[in-house]
Amino acid sequence: MPLNSGHSYFFNLPLEIQWWILRYLGPCDQASFLQTCTRARDIVEPLLYTKVYTKIGTYNDSTGLVDLLFRRPHIIRSIHILILDEFHPVAYRQLMAIEFPNLESIIMHHEGEPLSIDDERRRSMNEFVKEQPNLTNLTFAIEPENPSTVLLEQDDAILFRHRKLRRIRISHVDFSAFGGLDADYFPHSDLKRLLVDSCWYTYGALAQLLSPTTKLISLLLGHNAQLPFSERLYPALLGPVRETLRILDLTWRHKIPLGNEGMDFTRFPNLHFLRVPPIYLLGTAYTDNADLEGLIRSRFPPNLKMLLLENIVPRSIRVMDEQGVVFPGYPRPGFTLELTLLPHDYHLIRFLTTEKDHVLPLLKYVLMYYMEFLQDPAGIFSLAKDHGIMLSHLSGSDHINHLLEWLDEM
Repeated sequence: MPLNSGHSYFFNLPLEIQWWILRYLGPCDQASFLQTCTRARDIVEPLLYTKVYTKIGTYNDSTGLVDLLFRRPHIIRSIHILILDEFHPVAYRQLMAIEFPNLESIIMHHEGEPLSIDDERRRSMNEFVKEQPNLTNLTFAIEPENPSTVLLEQDDAILFRHRKLRRIRISHVDFSAFGGLDADYFPHSDLKRLLVDSCWYTYGALAQLLSPTTKLISLLLGHNAQLPFSERLYPALLGPVRETLRILDLTWRHKIPLGNEGMDFTRFPNLHFLRVPPIYLLGTAYTDNADLEGLIRSRFPPNLKMLLLENIVPRSIRVMDEQGVVFPGYPRPGFTLELTLLPHDYHLIRFLTTEKDHVLPLLKYVLMYYMEFLQDPAGIFSLAKDHGIMLSHLSGSDHINHLLEWLDEM
């Protein structure tokens, strides 16, 4: 048999079968096969470059990717996903100056301080940034070494202007300048998920991201520092999506509210999951033994199914061994941990458990951190079971994988 007969047999197979075979090879082996001949290159490149990664500190960083695409522009059509491990202010804009006809997702996650760029060059490069015609997912996440945010200027908004976006995640940036844009600048009418984590913004800047869509399903606003403006303004800000919003995650930590009135989400009929510190939702009256039924009826979304009580953490830690000897700290193997709630927190959970049929009839789950270590002197867990509510805990992760189909079935 001639040596090249195997090659001929392979090349005569349908393209889908060739790709199925090549997927059993690693990227290095695929790249080696690509170099054997022109026909091999034409087969492998659409498969090899479907998902492109960069690696900072190597020749395969963002700058190296730009050089590759300038040298071999024909592979641009093969790229569907870009995963960039750095925000290089020049290379990123150079990439966005290229139109990727089949690009569906950009995941840019930068750790540490990004490089700087002078204003004149930044503005001139932004003028060449193109809308990616089929981009549906954009992650622009920066995690600086210090708790500060990375400042974006108004003309940087072009980096987020892609008509078909359905999911946007922005992390550790200050996009307050976007508040000065024209009202219809962002064309994101199909946006369904927006995650804004540890960012700084104005009311107008956040409204720019929210106002184009009437289809938003899931919104996360995460803050470990003070809120940019009063919490009572958020329901009005979310007004355009109050009919479609299903999941609202307000991960607000370590600070107290700017006001004392709370937030009114009673006009959000389809809001089924809510994560919020109760004091932000109910106002300062929540800690003053106020009428909980009145507060809940005037603050909670009426069809809530799952409530995550952010910032409620049981106090009075006691760690005991099997003989009942108490030690400070977190339990080691063989030890138990006992925690108790503050009175107003306990009162809220008990009220939601026993009176939910009158105030929140669809409520099924109440979640909080470390509930598995909670003392239960009044039988609150059995009360919850009798009233059709699951009291459960979170551990090991700050995030929940929200399944809309699961919420529908609850």
